[in-house]
Amino acid sequence: MSWTQGRLSATVGRRPDGLPMLARGGHRSPEQGACLMEYVSVLAGTRFSDHPRCTHPALAQLARVVNDEVVDPAARSRLAVLAPDLIGTRCRDPRITLTVMACCLRAAVAARSQGRDLPLALERIDTQLDRLAAQRGRRWWARLRTVGSEPGVLAVISTLRVVLRHTHRFRGPRHDDQLCELLERAVADCRELLAQRPARPTRQQPQPAVR
Repeated sequence: MSWTQGRLSATVGRRPDGLPMLARGGHRSPEQGACLMEYVSVLAGTRFSDHPRCTHPALAQLARVVNDEVVDPAARSRLAVLAPDLIGTRCRDPRITLTVMACCLRAAVAARSQGRDLPLALERIDTQLDRLAAQRGRRWWARLRTVGSEPGVLAVISTLRVVLRHTHRFRGPRHDDQLCELLERAVADCRELLAQRPARPTRQQPQPAVR
């Protein structure tokens, strides 16, 4: 069986048949294992890489961090069922980056009740998302540079560092569950945004002339 012929199992704690076992860090080949994003590249049938082009960079960055921060291998295998939804998320919509950042901050605010810095940062991002949602019909983001060069992706990395540094309860008994729930929520929210995007018009085939 080839690596791309495996089937995803919806059962948490089991790995898909024919696909690599999830593990921390980078790997040279699927036979040695894979991080979540390397797993996505195998599932998508693309070159083995932890930066597959089929996934939005902001989501991919969160997925790599969660994959490496999870301690229990059984909990990490829970992430495998998210792989199909990470495929096909690459787009120019800036709301994806902001949504990932908002999910990170909400998780941090929920776990850390004291302080106003994280709630204020979340409030600013929510305001930006509301503004973009009001302008969604204009599709002005279609003129942006390619998503790989968006400076906002660097902001996701900074946000993740803040979350992991300040959210001490992530180191408690529910550490792995909270990280998995964070990625699950981010993927679900981004997929919801993508589902709201208008479909691209299809080109009509020229009709033969009627004689």
